[in-house]
Amino acid sequence: MRRLALSAAALVTVASSGLALALSAPAAHAQSDDEAKIEARIGAWGRNCKSAVADKFKAKSMADVEVSLSASLRAGIDAGEITLKDIKRSGLSFDFRAHHVPGKDPEGYCNTDGQGNVDEIRNMHD
Repeated sequence: MRRLALSAAALVTVASSGLALALSAPAAHAQSDDEAKIEARIGAWGRNCKSAVADKFKAKSMADVEVSLSASLRAGIDAGEITLKDIKRSGLSFDFRAHHVPGKDPEGYCNTDGQGNVDEIRNMHD
């Protein structure tokens, strides 16, 4: 009987620990879901910027345009200071550099709105 009582106590301990983990799992899942959505937006909206920059500066190919998320945004996202809600409200900003285009190779930034539409392209050389 004593062995059964210890097993039951151990089972209760394990069950309550599992319950605590189960209760915290949805919050962790929601956070990882938001992180995945943020990374998906970075990829898709970065491609939107890349295409718009290539069109604007008449790049010979998409390979001639480099686009990356601005360093300050990346740092804010990684630190958890910028959320999916913020991105949906304000959009994203990307740095770009284009090669093999007429004139001086443009470089600057490309901004998107909260839907991923390119709303500004600024060349530092203008």
